[in-house]
Amino acid sequence: MKHDLHMEVIDMTQKENRVLPLCHGVIPGSRPYHHTIVAGSETVFAANTGYYHILILIGGEADFVCNGETVRFDERVTFVPGADQELTVKALTDTQILEIQWDIFPEDEGMLKEYGTTFPHYVLYRNSIQYIDRNKSEKTISRMMIPHKVIPRFSLGSVESFGYDLVKPHSHPMLDQFFFSFPENDMEVIIDDEKIPMKGDTILYIPLGSNHGVEVTGDRHMHYMWIDFLPDNELGLKRLESSHMPTGKWNSFSADGKKS
Repeated sequence: MKHDLHMEVIDMTQKENRVLPLCHGVIPGSRPYHHTIVAGSETVFAANTGYYHILILIGGEADFVCNGETVRFDERVTFVPGADQELTVKALTDTQILEIQWDIFPEDEGMLKEYGTTFPHYVLYRNSIQYIDRNKSEKTISRMMIPHKVIPRFSLGSVESFGYDLVKPHSHPMLDQFFFSFPENDMEVIIDDEKIPMKGDTILYIPLGSNHGVEVTGDRHMHYMWIDFLPDNELGLKRLESSHMPTGKWNSFSADGKKS
């Protein structure tokens, strides 16, 4: 492979409060963390830090306390407090959270007004907008968990299917990207014709400009998030707007891999 492989696997056997840095220094302005918050504990995400706290509840049940409101979640959700809003997560069961810290730029205030974003911004995973694009089959379910034009220079979504399926290799030099796999994921990532096994609880950097895709065989489950950063906001938005076409549907897979 002509690129350095930045891939980190999270040890999920740890049963204590932990904040684990992931792939720091790989994408400028971004700092992923994995949080383990054991039942009965809490974690505070401070306000006015100079970056967004973009949180994805991967597993567990917790109260999110922000801006004078408490919301309880027992399923996957994306949650982003405002830059000036402190967030406290109180774990009712052992809770797993992926946090993306994303630096705030001076022009972001104007962009947020243009986008009409209100904080805290949160969407249940099952309510995420579903989309199609030219690189995926009709079998695949793709979701926009945080669509473009919500958080400046950022977008987040997921891809789900069962074998056999293929995300056709493609490149996007205007989008810098991590993949992060849900615990049930079991697939191969293709980067410049090399296949890389990727199971659950793993973060992988997709080298900028590389030709990359995903393959899942047999009856295995492909279920991962793509995390996009737009170093060129205008070109990145043009790519996302042209390739992510909402379906207006909310499909799902049953336990045996059947789409409905």
